[in-house]
Amino acid sequence: MLSTTEITLIKDTAPVLATHGVDITSHFYDLLFANNPELTNIFNMNNQQGGEQQQALARAVYAFAAHVDNLDAILGEVERIAQKHASLGITAEHYPLVGSALLQAIQEVLNPPADVLDAWAKGYGILANVLIEREAQIYQQNADQNGGWRATRAFTVVAKERESELVTSFYLTPQDGEACATFLPGQYISVYLTPAGSEQQQIRQYSLSDSHKPNQYRISVKREARDSQQLSVSNYLHDQVKVGDKLNISAPCGDFHLKDSAKPAVLVSGGVGITPMQSMLETLIARDPERAVHFVHGTENGGHHSFSHRLQQLSREGKVIPHIFYANASEADRAEQCFQYEGQTDLTAIEAELPIDDAEFYLCGPLVMMKAMYLQLKMLKVPDNNIFYEVFGPTKSLAD
Repeated sequence: MLSTTEITLIKDTAPVLATHGVDITSHFYDLLFANNPELTNIFNMNNQQGGEQQQALARAVYAFAAHVDNLDAILGEVERIAQKHASLGITAEHYPLVGSALLQAIQEVLNPPADVLDAWAKGYGILANVLIEREAQIYQQNADQNGGWRATRAFTVVAKERESELVTSFYLTPQDGEACATFLPGQYISVYLTPAGSEQQQIRQYSLSDSHKPNQYRISVKREARDSQQLSVSNYLHDQVKVGDKLNISAPCGDFHLKDSAKPAVLVSGGVGITPMQSMLETLIARDPERAVHFVHGTENGGHHSFSHRLQQLSREGKVIPHIFYANASEADRAEQCFQYEGQTDLTAIEAELPIDDAEFYLCGPLVMMKAMYLQLKMLKVPDNNIFYEVFGPTKSLAD
């Protein structure tokens, strides 16, 4: 346990971390990879280049400092990190490496007094133990269930299906012929691969995009722009991975998922953020057909609208109420009548059509879009405990 003095020292450091957090975390990652180059096979190095991971870690470190005397206040963040770590294969042996680099970075950037650094070392040890224990539970839960496993498992690509101009679905079955572990709709799996020309193993998370099947998973992957940092992974999957190829994947993980509830569900997505929403939609139809479902999706046009024909089918059958926005609809889109609104997604414009007062809202898409949706929901007086969201990549807050 931390002493009162140690808690005070850490909390007093919080404002300094808010100012210098990115400097500290940037230096931390430099030290971590210089001293432990094997960790580049675990961390997403593209997020390092863009600065997203440094910012996410800075926010997490600040949150810990601000709530060190009440860690219950950041249990949601701890769970999010633990789920991500479990998908990456992080184990207890990695934490001393991280702690050493973090403390060195704090010392070299801030040069604090020895008692402050000692307090941070003790505080890090407490937080590390919380994460280690939770991750051990996740690994065990994943391994113990029917069709479950720890670490990675070999799956075969049995089909590829084009969902839109940018998105392709990959259907995966276990090579051992055994069952697939169940998952909560909204969760993801990690794909482990080493593309040709890459010096490191690449690990990427992709949302499961269908309801659970006994011996099959589906992920739906967006092809990134040719000059994108994601080129080596998403385009490798699109262009190089063929039916019959093997992929090593993690067990399903993630803290963003459909809740067990009788409330109406409003699934709000943009672009490839549709993938976890499609899983939620398919699951609700299969397992809870009486629950009201509204499907709000925004995309560029019909060519970019993944799962469009499936949504139209379900709408005709009365199983879902669609609210589709096309930013730049074509004449062909208008003729096909596969959307309802032109322009950017606007929840305030369709307030009368949504069960605002008693629904649960699930958000996934580009960060700018989700922040706009969150602001609109707050304007509509939707409480935070009815809003759930997933950010692809390092965690960010919609309230910032």
